[in-house]
Amino acid sequence: MKQINLCGAWTLTDKNGKQYPATVPGCVHTDIIKENMFRRDNSKNCRWIEEEDWLYTKTFEVEQVEKNAYLVFEGLDVYCDIFLNGEKVGSADNMFIPHKFCVDGYLKNGENTLSVQFYSPIERVRDMPERKAAFSTGRLNTRRMQCTYGWDWVDRFVTCGIFRRVYLHFDDVFAVDNVYVYTCAVDEYGALIKVAGEARNFSKGAMCRFCVLAPNGECVYEKREYINTQYFDENINIDSPELWYPSGYGKQPLYTLLIEYDGETFRQPFGIRTVRILEKKDMPGEPNYEKCVEIKKEAGAAENDQNEEFSGFILIVNGIKIMCKGFNYVPCEPFPSAETPEKITKLLELTKESGANMLRIWGGGLYETTHFFDECDRLGIMVIHDFLMACGEYPEDEAWFLEALQKEARFAALHLRNHPCLMWWQGDNENAVKGSYELENYTGKRSAYYGILPVLRMLDYTRRLLPSSPYGGKLFASKTVGTTHNTEFLGYVFKYLERENTDDYKEFFANYTARFISEEMALGAAEKTTLLRMMTEEDLYSTYMDMWRYHTKSGNDPAYDIFDHLLWFTEKVFGTFQNPEDRLFKLRYAKHEWVRVTMENHRRNQWFNAGVLYWMLNDCWPAAAGWASIDYYCIPTSGFYSFKRCAKPIVSSVWEENDKLFFAVSNNGLNNRDLKVCCWILHNDTEEKLLEKNITVLENDVYKEALELALVQDGVLLCELWDGETMLDRSFYKRGALRIVPCSGVQMEKVSDNALRLTATRYVHITALSGDCVFEDNYFSMRKGEERVISFRTEIPSEITLETYTLAECEE
Repeated sequence: MKQINLCGAWTLTDKNGKQYPATVPGCVHTDIIKENMFRRDNSKNCRWIEEEDWLYTKTFEVEQVEKNAYLVFEGLDVYCDIFLNGEKVGSADNMFIPHKFCVDGYLKNGENTLSVQFYSPIERVRDMPERKAAFSTGRLNTRRMQCTYGWDWVDRFVTCGIFRRVYLHFDDVFAVDNVYVYTCAVDEYGALIKVAGEARNFSKGAMCRFCVLAPNGECVYEKREYINTQYFDENINIDSPELWYPSGYGKQPLYTLLIEYDGETFRQPFGIRTVRILEKKDMPGEPNYEKCVEIKKEAGAAENDQNEEFSGFILIVNGIKIMCKGFNYVPCEPFPSAETPEKITKLLELTKESGANMLRIWGGGLYETTHFFDECDRLGIMVIHDFLMACGEYPEDEAWFLEALQKEARFAALHLRNHPCLMWWQGDNENAVKGSYELENYTGKRSAYYGILPVLRMLDYTRRLLPSSPYGGKLFASKTVGTTHNTEFLGYVFKYLERENTDDYKEFFANYTARFISEEMALGAAEKTTLLRMMTEEDLYSTYMDMWRYHTKSGNDPAYDIFDHLLWFTEKVFGTFQNPEDRLFKLRYAKHEWVRVTMENHRRNQWFNAGVLYWMLNDCWPAAAGWASIDYYCIPTSGFYSFKRCAKPIVSSVWEENDKLFFAVSNNGLNNRDLKVCCWILHNDTEEKLLEKNITVLENDVYKEALELALVQDGVLLCELWDGETMLDRSFYKRGALRIVPCSGVQMEKVSDNALRLTATRYVHITALSGDCVFEDNYFSMRKGEERVISFRTEIPSEITLETYTLAECEE
């Protein structure tokens, strides 16, 4: 199939006729704004762009026009008319799907002129009815990326442009298309793989060679068949199949289907695996049932949980229960054309490095590129995917909207269904939090069942569609059935942070366990090197912290100020800010402690809770403080390192209930483990050993026991988990707040170009390394006499600094 690439240099013209050199893929913002849009508050100076119309133009040569000529745009943002040689060949009004226009009769030999006239997405919907939504409302009527209308973690960047590839192709020959490869069964006899596909221009006919290559490249299936019909299918038996597993549970072998015909080769990688969701009903008297009864008594339950029956939500892959640990993923750039394969790979490799095995593609973003999903297949990162609606009452009662969803569902299914990493679909993000299967109607129901499901039943019938996220029970926002968003309870959390003294913050956050948490919250600041890329040092240490607030965002509700609540949490838990540097450190460390407390709780409740996905993995623009575990520049925050520790196959925790201490070890591995537990009490920089014992932790299970220990007032209990001579984990418990103070006590020396040796001369609760680096570990504790060698990597020369804090109770 012959193609002519039309990417590269174009001309951009504004409404006054002024011209700018432009690049496709690209957008107006990146073509005309030369100052750093992300520095300080420069972004507010770009908002006029959204009010204007813009024209993109390109001339190109065609040596010989052929029949069946099509102009293909893989991404148009968003309202536009397309002209070829002055004649209109089509229009577009949906950013989420590719657009294909037949240009027979418009294309000519020699020079051709292609123009795309974009219209202001704001003006186009200005007179449409207002509907309820978070953060902004006009977006509900426009099928484009929702978060860049402004959210509580990204500024407003409403743009226009040709943001993905554009090309001309001539389609007058036989070609294989829309091939679906999926696992029908895996048993003692092998794997049954189904191949279902279509042929374009099938009447021309072609001899096709079907071949399946094993992960090692060996051909394990071969067949020849003459295809001259529109549809074809093959049933392929593979002996002794190598199964694809999520990261942490096995390897990720990929087979390859080849279909060769007329000198062309269709290539489709695929994985062999089975997937199901176990929603087993809890029975009265069972521990999980009784826990649900208690959860219904907690804040927010009365208005969100009307369940009288309870059930779990456990993902089963290849017959194994999977503890899902991970994050929500948002677009890594506010302008999709600015995304690069290199940045996506970096983010996904960091995801795996953190110990995460699942990402949720959030409904306010995009259908990510093929490269994104190829990398998730390679790395063993499972994906759950919202359809692209978020936090609003969309016009699902209007025919145009349902038709748009059907087109999007068709594109999404064909684009993503062959990826083994994709576990299930979700109808939207939080539109149906007040929904229930027992209601005649609820927000989001028509979108799911009239827009999306009919398409998936035809094109991706092996995967489930959950009508919304969260999902299940009465109501969908409940914590005792299905999936939950703990961010739905943010109002209760913020009220607690604002009004209470937070000494019981560990116990408070323990109330928010659930069966599967698709959004878990944790706030904190980015690293200093990142902050100085978006603000000056004066901004960083200012009293009013205006640039902090500008780069944190809170939406349009003055009572919903994220940064104020982060300040309250930080100062109440860690102690009064002593100076601006102390404030900066504590704001950074807040995310580490928040993740530690919540994730330790979820891990020790393993299989009551079978999944936790933090909001969120990454940032869409340079955020000073907020939700991301990896910042816009791909530098991990303290929360990344806390998650990495808590996501390990073996992790411990200590907590207190009814004045009694308890100890737990969670094992996500598939083998029993014989381990040693050692406990110390720390007080006034002295330590006393209280306990040493051997335990056995069963595979994919949790070991729990009560500790017959008395905790000294203001003392800190330190527990270590050992496998022979290797320390696997260190956890701690302290009653009340976690007052921290700067201290000395760690010596640092560089032992190679990418490694540091750290030696502690006293107990240090927080050893923090800073720089434009990814560290092997960070924000960890060190006991007196302990030595650690920490490796790191960086892409630019970076000065590494060391900060150390300890607990006020351990200070001499």
